[in-house]
Amino acid sequence: MKKKADSIENKDEPTFERSFKRLEEILNKLENEVEDYSLEEIIKNYQEGLQLLKICRAKLSEAELKIEKISTEEEV
Repeated sequence: MKKKADSIENKDEPTFERSFKRLEEILNKLENEVEDYSLEEIIKNYQEGLQLLKICRAKLSEAELKIEKISTEEEV
């Protein structure tokens, strides 16, 4: 059971879900609406997308480590 403190998210810290959703929005813009944006806006979106990708990869790595730990504990 989750503790109340665990369920309250820090609003400043990006979650995987929010980061992934924003990344999808950016990819959609860059793939389908690129002609509607200036080169500067495209570069800005591309840079933001790279940062979001980094966040998502880090969150997935953390989750993978937690799963490995749980699996190891279950084997004992």
